[in-house]
Amino acid sequence: MSDAVDLFVEDARTISVADAADRLGLGGLRRAGTAERIGPCPACGGTDRFGINTSRNVWNCRGGGGGHDAIGMAAHVLGLDVTRRDDFLEACSAVTGQAVPDGQGESEERRQLRLAQLVERRRLAEERADRREAETNAYREGERQKARDKWRQGLPGLPTVDAYLRARLGGHELPPLPFLRGVEREFYWHGEGEGGPVLLHTGVAMVAPFVDPAGLVIGCHLTWLDQHGPKGRPLLVDGGGERLPTKKMRGTKKGGLIPLVGWTMVGGTILPDLARRRLVVGEGIENTVAAAVVEMEGDPELFARSLYAAAGDLGNLAGPADPKSSFTHPSLKRPDKNGKPRAVRVQGHDPKPDQALDDAFQPPAHVDEILLLGDADSEPVATMAAMMRARARLGGKGRAWIAWPPAGKDFADVLCGVSEAA
Repeated sequence: MSDAVDLFVEDARTISVADAADRLGLGGLRRAGTAERIGPCPACGGTDRFGINTSRNVWNCRGGGGGHDAIGMAAHVLGLDVTRRDDFLEACSAVTGQAVPDGQGESEERRQLRLAQLVERRRLAEERADRREAETNAYREGERQKARDKWRQGLPGLPTVDAYLRARLGGHELPPLPFLRGVEREFYWHGEGEGGPVLLHTGVAMVAPFVDPAGLVIGCHLTWLDQHGPKGRPLLVDGGGERLPTKKMRGTKKGGLIPLVGWTMVGGTILPDLARRRLVVGEGIENTVAAAVVEMEGDPELFARSLYAAAGDLGNLAGPADPKSSFTHPSLKRPDKNGKPRAVRVQGHDPKPDQALDDAFQPPAHVDEILLLGDADSEPVATMAAMMRARARLGGKGRAWIAWPPAGKDFADVLCGVSEAA
């Protein structure tokens, strides 16, 4: 190469990935933390396949490619082959915004061929992305339909379910719970054996629907029951003796709620009573029903103007966190891959900006007051941060409040007079 071309290349090597992204028209990448930006790959599509990290000066495409220099990123985006001299110089030109000196760039014929190849490459990538999206949507809808069928086929008023809830809540009278049903023989599958999934347990299960803001059933929540087990649920362990959860979810949970009290079936949808403008919501079914019982017995007027629902878990209750608000746990450590204890990072109390509506449950639009039920038998630091995040996401102190049971308990424990953890 000539001296002019050598200097041109050296200049290109000094360009950062962030500056090159702007020159290449990649300004539409969305932020994911303080230094990362993600989005569709200009060359091969997707939705979040492509990303850059401005602090580490790296780029990556999960479709194939990545590195520490802007020239390679430009080549990937523009469909250039850096092993070819002309393509390499064109990539340098793209990141510097300068023409290749001495007319030593690619020929017009080569340029037209490359552009045509790039168009075809993008077309094929979009077709593959559309195909994958259609397959994903079909699978998701299939799982939702299985969940709907599971709940619809459940038996309303199954005595075992009623007995479980009464025992779990200390024998108190229950409010009407029309959407909690029972399945007399529900299979609990866990792990893989030589012949496929292993059937670990068969027994009665309580089944509840998850509904989206439009009232459509999008999933179901299953709780296996056993009157002889701890807190009325079976003791399930895997092959290594580790205790397993007695609850599972099918279909879609994120963005949905389990309707408990104050909801009505209208056609094929489950909708809130619009006269009830207060929402009480917790992670689990039992915890939320316990709160309903307390208010029904202690303040019937408050009970009559409240909706009660469960989010299923803490993630769906709180929603994702702003990565910038994460912090180091003050005491909790876990071993890394080398067995060395490392401090645990905790998701912070600030909600993720611009999150999607289905990232976490959405309260009914008419609700103007929300009571969030804490669960004090979970890890306290992460739970506190998540509950603060939920309150901030749902409107802050002017609209949302948090109620906490005594340490080491949930509200069902308090009502039942039980202190041991679930």
